[in-house]
Amino acid sequence: MKKFVITLLVGLILAAGVETFFCDYAGEEQAAVEAYRGAHQAETPVEEPSSEPEEEPWEPQSVHLLSAGDNLIHSSLYEQAAARSEDGGYDFTYLYENVAPYLSSADITTLNQETVIVPSHSPSTYPLFNSPPELASYVTDLCGVDVLNLANNHCLDQGTEGLGECLSFWSDNYPDVLTTGVYQNEADYQTLRLKEVDGITFAFLGMTELTNGLSLASGSEIIIDQALDDAGLQQLHDEIERADEAADIVVMNVHWGNEYSFTPTDRQRYLAEQMTEWGVDIVIGHHPHVLQPVETRETSDGRTALIAYSLGNFASAQSDAYCLIGGVLDYTVTRESEDGEAALSSYSLTPIVTHYDSGYANNRIYLLDDYTEDLAASHGVRSRYSSFSLDYIDSLLQEVVGQEALDGVEVH
Repeated sequence: MKKFVITLLVGLILAAGVETFFCDYAGEEQAAVEAYRGAHQAETPVEEPSSEPEEEPWEPQSVHLLSAGDNLIHSSLYEQAAARSEDGGYDFTYLYENVAPYLSSADITTLNQETVIVPSHSPSTYPLFNSPPELASYVTDLCGVDVLNLANNHCLDQGTEGLGECLSFWSDNYPDVLTTGVYQNEADYQTLRLKEVDGITFAFLGMTELTNGLSLASGSEIIIDQALDDAGLQQLHDEIERADEAADIVVMNVHWGNEYSFTPTDRQRYLAEQMTEWGVDIVIGHHPHVLQPVETRETSDGRTALIAYSLGNFASAQSDAYCLIGGVLDYTVTRESEDGEAALSSYSLTPIVTHYDSGYANNRIYLLDDYTEDLAASHGVRSRYSSFSLDYIDSLLQEVVGQEALDGVEVH
């Protein structure tokens, strides 16, 4: 019995030793594993999150443009500006203030400046216009005009020297404003008028078919862009081609057609077809002093070109009711994809009304949306056109322009 107890005790001691041995061994093994894991993790670099932002997905780029018609400054307009000035100059705020917020809302705004500004000459009216230099700041700063077409039938009203002074006035005092259609010399003519907005480059051109029988003095370096014969058309073709190569969109202001006619002439339609085939995307017509149709044309290379044959008057003091209803062409150019072409995407015509009281007093411009029947009833033109009213205006717009262009057209 004693031997059995001793044997049992020895067995228990041995078992305890074996358990201790295995426990110690397991612990050492676990520690080794943990040590290995720690070393391995220390050797493996931890990837830091990239500090470079993810590339933004492409968003279509759109540029909004507005183009207005003839800024025709008759004597009653500059006389009222003189009467409203507090410093002995000319204050044209009253004339433009109702439409200025709309015009300045665009990325690019263009205007046909019908009258020259020759500071050394006194202001004058029809038939040989000259406008006060103060006019310029109201056109550019108040109305936000970026591009002025100077090629028109009145550009030589103050002679060759006067036209040269006018060009210098704009370039010296408003260098950020692009002027088109008339150039100081060949180098100036060869300098394209380009403007880039949101990665879309626009080239602006201008031309006139008319100078009221006046011509540049012999030996003058000034160039008036015209296309009166085959040689002139070839020169125009080359100019458009040069602009098309340098820009995404080419905008042409052109002085043409018959005064007071609502219908484009065959010559207008021919020139519009030729210019758009050569590379012009937007044709802005001036001179008739009344509205003419707005339409699109598909070119042979698949572009959709926009043609406004005449936007009528912007500012004026003419005596016929139909000359007091003009339009601002409102259009958008869009690049849909990063490697796509910029193209016309929408357009509409925004009607405007030139209003004055009896005797051409208090002349000012309204958007038709802001014009009222009471204003129409008080218009000074009713002494000659008693039917002048909102219905008269709407009837003329429907007949000449049509509801589609007034509502707005999406181009696909």
